[in-house]
Amino acid sequence: MFAGLLGGGFVLQALLKLGSERPSRETSAAANTAILLTVGFSIAVAVLLLLFQGVLDSFYSDIDLSRIIPSIALVAITGALAFIPRNLLLTKLGTGKVMYADILSLIIRGGIVGWLIYAGKLTGAEQVLRATALANTGAFILNFWHAKSLFDPAAGLSRDAFRRVAKFAGYSLGISLAGFVYTRTDILMLGKMAPAADVAAYSASRALTSMVVIVSAAANMVLMPVISRAWSENRRDAVIRMTMKALGIVQLIQLPVVVLLVCFPGFVIDAVYDGRYSANWPILAILGGLAVIRPFGSLFSTAGTAMNKPQYSFWSVLISAAVNIGLNLYLIPKMGGIGAALATCAAVFTGAVAAVILALVRFGERNRDDETGQADSSC
Repeated sequence: MFAGLLGGGFVLQALLKLGSERPSRETSAAANTAILLTVGFSIAVAVLLLLFQGVLDSFYSDIDLSRIIPSIALVAITGALAFIPRNLLLTKLGTGKVMYADILSLIIRGGIVGWLIYAGKLTGAEQVLRATALANTGAFILNFWHAKSLFDPAAGLSRDAFRRVAKFAGYSLGISLAGFVYTRTDILMLGKMAPAADVAAYSASRALTSMVVIVSAAANMVLMPVISRAWSENRRDAVIRMTMKALGIVQLIQLPVVVLLVCFPGFVIDAVYDGRYSANWPILAILGGLAVIRPFGSLFSTAGTAMNKPQYSFWSVLISAAVNIGLNLYLIPKMGGIGAALATCAAVFTGAVAAVILALVRFGERNRDDETGQADSSC
C-alpha cells in the first residue's frame, strides 16, 4: 500500500488534475513533469525496498518476506507505469478505453490466481503479487496503445510546471497518508480495546459496505477531469451543476444496496456469513446508512481539488481523522464495535460538511472575482 503511494501514486493525481485543464503548452508541460516524477519515484521506492529488505524482514520474525519484498517492488513499478497512460486517457474522458484495460488486468490476475488455486499450487503471497505485476504490464500495454497520441514530449518541462505539480502532489500525499490513518484507526483501536468478536464483526461489516464506495470512486474518476476542464475554461456555472448531477447518479445507483443494508442488516449478515455475526447487525446498519453521507464528502472534495484547491480535501480528511480518533477513544471501550461504527459515522459526516462548505465557498469566491472583473471592465 505504501509502496504504491510513495512510488508515484501521489503524483498521479496531479497528472489527472493538471492534464485535464485547457489544452496548452503549459498543460502538456505539467503532464510531462508529473509523468517523469511518477517514474522516478516508482524506481526510487523499488530500489529502497530492495536495499532495506533485511530491515523490513526483521519486523516479522516469524514470517519470511525475502521473496515478497522484491515482488512488492515489481508491483510498485508496474502499477505506476500502468497508471500513467490510464490517467492520460481519463484527462480526455477515455473511460471506455480505460475499462478495457481494467478488464484485461482483472482477467490476467484473476486467471493466474484462479488457476493456481484450482491446481493446488497457490503457496504464497509472492505468487499473487507477481500475477498483479503481470496484470499491470498488460494494462500498461493496452493503455499505452490507446494513449500514445496524448503524450506530448515536445512540450518539454518547465520550472513553473514543476512547482505546480510538486504543490499539488504534496497535498495529495498528505491526503492519502491522513486517509490511511483515518480509515484504519478504528480497526487498530478495536484490536486493542474491544473483544476479538467485535473486531471480526466490524471488519465483516466494512467488507460488505465497501461495494458502495466503488460507486463514488468511479464517479470521481470522471468528475475530476470534467470539472478541471470547465474551471480552467471559465465555465464556472457548470461546476456545481455537474457535481450535484454526479451526486444524484451515485445515490441512485447505490440506493438498492443501501436500503438492503439498512433495512435488512440481519438478513444480509446471516446470508453472507452464515449466522456468525448475527448479534452485530447494528454495525452493518450504521455503516450501510453511512453510504448516503459519504458521497457528499468524496465528490465535493474532488470538486474543490478540481477548482485548484487540493488543500480543501486535506483539511476535510484531517477533520475526519481527528473526530474519528477522538470518538474511538471514548466510544470503543464503552460500546465496542458499535462505538467504532458511530465514531466512523460522525467522522464521515463532519468531513463531508467541511468538504461541501469549502467547495461552495471556493465557488462563491471565484464568481465574485469574475463579477468584479466584469464590472471593472465595463467601467
